[in-house]
Amino acid sequence: MNDDTGSAVGIARRRNPRGQGERLRAEILAAVARLLDQKLTDNALPISLREVAREVGIAAQSMYLHFADKDQLARAVAEDGYQRAVAAMRDADAEAAADGADAPGRLRAQANAFYGFARAERGVVRMMFGHNASSFGEPGQAHPARLMWEQWLDAVRACEEEEGLRWPDGAEQTAMVLWSALFGRFVLWSSTFERHDARELTTFVDRVVGTLLRDARRFAPGASSAGSDSPARNSL
Repeated sequence: MNDDTGSAVGIARRRNPRGQGERLRAEILAAVARLLDQKLTDNALPISLREVAREVGIAAQSMYLHFADKDQLARAVAEDGYQRAVAAMRDADAEAAADGADAPGRLRAQANAFYGFARAERGVVRMMFGHNASSFGEPGQAHPARLMWEQWLDAVRACEEEEGLRWPDGAEQTAMVLWSALFGRFVLWSSTFERHDARELTTFVDRVVGTLLRDARRFAPGASSAGSDSPARNSL
């Protein structure tokens, strides 16, 4: 047993006096919160390499020919997820362009494609965003999320370059607001208390992109209302 009073390891907890059950309950919940925080820094897959091997139909030892451990597999899952999500966005952009859509229309198409990927790949999305992704990627290499960030930024800048729009907070801040809003809405949509109607996500895309575009048009060069509205009044 460790006699160091600064450590909780190996120390028998004193019983709470009678009538202080709520205090114990609060301590239990606080302990769970601490453990959950620790788990979020692990990036551990919630499955074993043996389970993956069984699903693929190969020997467990064969997994190590490709992945040294679960952490390496987790990084690969996240990287692949970002690549596939961006590929879906680029395909949507190309299809919309072929149909004659302008830059704002293509931005909407890419936002809906992001939701399409997220709905189909919920487990992968949790791996991409739900863990301490700061450790993903090898030292000196760009984080795999950068690929998606650049895709959002390019889509926003295309509205400036092709349509003459001007985002009041700049293209980078607008891309971050858009990405954050879309992902946050997806988290709520996919939770157990939310109805899983995909039309709600499409409606949200129209609302968010529409709001941002209204701001951009008000602040575009030559817009008559550019001087009458402040960015704060039109923020999400």
